[in-house]
Amino acid sequence: MVKLSQLFYAGGTVLMRIEQSPEFQIHLQNLRSKEPLFLETIYNVGNGHFGVRDSNPLQGNNLDYIGSPGLFINGFFDYNDVSYGEKYTGYPENDQIINRVFDPRYIRIKVADEDSAIDHFTVDNIDKNLDMQTGLLHEMFSITTPENRNFNLVVESFSSLSKLNVYGIRYSIIPTNFDEDVEIIKLHNYVNQATHQQNEDVRVSQSIGEMQLDFIPDNGQPSYLITTFRSQQGIILTFQANENVAPDPKIDYFKDENNQYGYRSKYHAKKGSEKNFEFLFAIGDIHPLVNARVYADQYLSALDNYIRGTSFQSELMASAQVWQTFWLHSDVKIDGDPQIQLCLRFNLFELNQSAGRDENTSIPAKGLTGNGYGGHFFWDTEMFMLAFFTYTQPQIAKKLLMFRYHTLNIAKQQASEFGLPKGAMYAWRTINGYESSSYWLAGMAQFHINADIAFAIEQYYTITGDDDFLKKYGFEIILETARFWMQYGNFTELDGKHVFVINKVTGPDEYSALVDNNYYTNVMAQFNLRLAIKYAEKFKATDITSRLNVSDKEIDRMKQAAELMYLPYDKEKNVKLQFQDFEQLLPMHLDQIDQSLFPLLLHYHPLMLYRYQVNKQADTIMADILFPKGNTKEQLIADYDFYEPITTHDSSLSKAMYAIAASRAGKKEQSYDFFSQAVKTDLLDLHHNTQNGIHAGSLGAAWQGVVYGFAGVVNNAEHGAKVTFGLEFN
Repeated sequence: MVKLSQLFYAGGTVLMRIEQSPEFQIHLQNLRSKEPLFLETIYNVGNGHFGVRDSNPLQGNNLDYIGSPGLFINGFFDYNDVSYGEKYTGYPENDQIINRVFDPRYIRIKVADEDSAIDHFTVDNIDKNLDMQTGLLHEMFSITTPENRNFNLVVESFSSLSKLNVYGIRYSIIPTNFDEDVEIIKLHNYVNQATHQQNEDVRVSQSIGEMQLDFIPDNGQPSYLITTFRSQQGIILTFQANENVAPDPKIDYFKDENNQYGYRSKYHAKKGSEKNFEFLFAIGDIHPLVNARVYADQYLSALDNYIRGTSFQSELMASAQVWQTFWLHSDVKIDGDPQIQLCLRFNLFELNQSAGRDENTSIPAKGLTGNGYGGHFFWDTEMFMLAFFTYTQPQIAKKLLMFRYHTLNIAKQQASEFGLPKGAMYAWRTINGYESSSYWLAGMAQFHINADIAFAIEQYYTITGDDDFLKKYGFEIILETARFWMQYGNFTELDGKHVFVINKVTGPDEYSALVDNNYYTNVMAQFNLRLAIKYAEKFKATDITSRLNVSDKEIDRMKQAAELMYLPYDKEKNVKLQFQDFEQLLPMHLDQIDQSLFPLLLHYHPLMLYRYQVNKQADTIMADILFPKGNTKEQLIADYDFYEPITTHDSSLSKAMYAIAASRAGKKEQSYDFFSQAVKTDLLDLHHNTQNGIHAGSLGAAWQGVVYGFAGVVNNAEHGAKVTFGLEFN
């Protein structure tokens, strides 16, 4: 293997040598698409606390440039009013939307009498490379002024994994055809980052929050208080120039006539010469607005400690060492297909950049690479991404689960407001724990999220043996979500049998909504109930059950419900039915639909789709994957052969699941084909919408395709029996 050596310096001292493996580099020249908005997503850098989209560094808030830059801070959001034609009780009042804060990459450059903030400089991408071993993004732009002065601008940036509040950026300016005065100005005097992007896709949020920026004076460096209007949040940001790197030209801290603070440096540039400027940002934690204002000085002082007395190089190296440890524990090696190898590593890299690490945030559906889906957290975290962290970085998995614990009271409140006296009803999509889905048919009605969270807790506990977490937090979530099913479902007579049913739900497949007895939902609810029973009995002699008011009568009712859970089945076709009466729907012949009409949700009214046997994504097949014990290979093949032809895979979550099912069914070629498409989703832009942000759930699902499909790791649960994981080599 050929490796490229890169030396990192701090104050003239070599810190360490990192061997750059070509297999970990995302080179611009090797990408199929060079579309600017796509590149903004691919070359993002983040660390779970915040993410920075790649961008034209001269754009700023200037709409003359086509771009969608911005800084996204996990959990930093505002509200927008939701407008309904007819608004009924329980509909969400507000739509949460992650804020697009100012672009920290922005720099203003003056050359002689030309100013990039006023005149239109032409900016061409010459080279980009993302080193996934270190997290360093290296870029070169060729910039030409209206009077044909040309210079190269090299930009290096990273988001620190060592200090989650730190972002570093370094600029190098190299004139190619002039000797003139050059001035650089680093000033961020706006929020609500303007973008030139318009999109008709309903999955892309065009909304922005309302923020206010206030400069914090007399701090010796530019410092900001950014607050939201409706969500009443506040954060402190500050940044510092490293004057040791380029004492000539000197970098001056200044205040302009509008009491705005920044840095500037003016010098006489010569053709072929190079001048470097570097800055470290400290991006604060989220606070209630009142606290942010009252304690701004204290918060700012703490942030200063992150970036004082250090340098871009030192912080980069500290972060790179964390990346090295990550790859040591998380890398997956695939022989014989370099493209898939690179795509899989990119997926793992992005997962690690996206995961919240503070117990108050989770993983947005688009990571921290855009405002698609509003920056909301879905079931994607627990069912598609959490397993990766549980196996490789369980400390992060625990923090992601703790987000669900910290929002448990909100889930219980929502169940009560919904009309259920007991239990917890988690939001389908949320940032702060409250429901933000205004389209309840494909949102709130996906009650399976309650069992999805319980399933993820059991998986975490089974793998880690974290008794403390289970006793203090996990069991309570399992119990309250189980109580939800006892409230929402009911006992009845069906087909001459006494059964427990769960009616009027939406399963994972969003092309069928508000159905009765969705197979996936019911089997997950059954599992949820049996978990509650198992741990209620385990903790019966402790104060845990008394603290949570668990009674023998309640547990007996759960046992009865779990035992009598109705699981629809077509005896003629010998397949699990996606939901009760699914066989009565019209078949949809997908091979007769023009390819330009996919994804169907953008071209058909939902009620048209609800009338047909058509799946947006894996639904019943997921139940086969999660609960293989007691499910014969013949049954799996029958289910697969029935559902795959009617599945559009319009959801990026789907193909990885079918890859797992196909692998277990012995359909090796189909399995690898599905897996290869899943793993290439973002780097090859297979859904043609990566420009709006990565598909975070799909990244985790592709990893599951490797582990649960090809490696043979299985969940040997039989609807609530003891869960064990082990390798089964086929």
